[in-house]
Amino acid sequence: MNVLEKAHLAKELQGLIHSLDQRSLSFYEIAKSKCRLKEIFIHCDEPIFKKQILNFKSHMQPELAAQEFAQHSLYVQTFRGVFKQDLALEQALEQHPEMGWAILHRANLGFQIWYIPAPNRTALLSDWDGLEKNYAWMLEQQEIYAALKTDTELNQETLETGKTFKMSRNSVVPLQNSSQSIPESHSINRPFSFESLIPQGTSTQNTDWDAAALSMESLSLSPKQEDTKPSLASAEPQTTSGLLLKTATAALEPNSLLPQIVELGEWKCRLAALQFPQAQELELCHLTLDNVSELMPLLEIIVSASQLQQYNNQPVYLAEQINAQGRFVKYIVILGAEDQLHAIRLGNIVSQHYAYELVALKLLPNEQLLKQCKNAQQFFELYSEQAELVWNTESYQPFIPANCIQKHKLIAFEETSANYRTPIILLKERQKIRVIHGQSRLQLLREETAYPYILLDRHQGVSWQLIQKIIQTLPQPISASKLYDAIQIYIGS
Repeated sequence: MNVLEKAHLAKELQGLIHSLDQRSLSFYEIAKSKCRLKEIFIHCDEPIFKKQILNFKSHMQPELAAQEFAQHSLYVQTFRGVFKQDLALEQALEQHPEMGWAILHRANLGFQIWYIPAPNRTALLSDWDGLEKNYAWMLEQQEIYAALKTDTELNQETLETGKTFKMSRNSVVPLQNSSQSIPESHSINRPFSFESLIPQGTSTQNTDWDAAALSMESLSLSPKQEDTKPSLASAEPQTTSGLLLKTATAALEPNSLLPQIVELGEWKCRLAALQFPQAQELELCHLTLDNVSELMPLLEIIVSASQLQQYNNQPVYLAEQINAQGRFVKYIVILGAEDQLHAIRLGNIVSQHYAYELVALKLLPNEQLLKQCKNAQQFFELYSEQAELVWNTESYQPFIPANCIQKHKLIAFEETSANYRTPIILLKERQKIRVIHGQSRLQLLREETAYPYILLDRHQGVSWQLIQKIIQTLPQPISASKLYDAIQIYIGS
């Protein structure tokens, strides 16, 4: 297909899309236009042209376009699919928590990429945009976290694993078939014996054998019960082999492994060791909530493995974590910290590894109240009302879980533009927390788990009627800071 033909097709595509967007066609014309678009897609298979018509295809067949786009990426094997629902996407990523990425599509918003930055971590979310821009965003995250492996790397690992397995199998065969290495009394119709691993006449004191070098396949070939009765000539070698077996299996003792599930009051958590060097030095683990759906995306619990049985009735530190844009990431629950400096150090070790930042630290007298929280509202009340603030950054703005607020704006007026650090002004009345100022902030990203906020309360003498009067005196658009200052001036007067 030459350049002129491509230009004609591109012009035709633009006309078809424009007509469909204007909704000025009859049902017959709509069907005819869509049919023509599909014909163009089918016949245009050149990679360069595919890129040119990606936006058109995304409009007509978004899921298919996203799927094909992912299939031409460097990370096909770690791609988990295209989804329309958040829950289905989360479940797909949770099946492979070590790494992965997926695409979410909404008809009125476009595409969003979810990217796991590290094993067992909450996915990072791109803004709603086109496939190419979001993929470029993911590549930027990949430069920071290097969490995904390319198809080439995964294929190479598979190949090396296969070679290792083949070599290990071949290394066992000579032991089974060699008549020289098996004592005569066991050479006919006898299973493999550990005696053959030690030369005749070698004492236990002169043995340099390393138990860790024994393969699991060798260990599984121990003699049957009826063959374990030693002769006088072979008593010493059998004693040595018994010691080797005991030493080798000691490393597999299940009691030495961390439990997979830990119960904290009514919480059930999955426990996993953090796998980067600084965390490994301190034996840090993180716990992920499994049975409290509202708190799962909000909390991450960290504790040293040595403190798993000793943190009860000790102070608990709660930290707020943000990313480089200023968006909320998690509340970090730190168990077993000796004091606030130790808690800040542990929180920073975890946060800085993922390029996040701690902005505040609060103290709870003990963990009992925390473990009784069953939803985001209970946790927020505990965090905001009972936890004591012990440290924060200069620009600290507290966060409130998205589930705790009524997002419908109470009073209509024009707001200034917002960024991720712009706080939402809220009014608490009759057990409900309503948005006064923050529509621009809420529209930046629909999938956030918490927002920076300023909370006003009727007990302060503030009502929505009063705020409405104040708004009428201010020139619009109104910024959050100007509205809050005006309210404070009125309250103080």
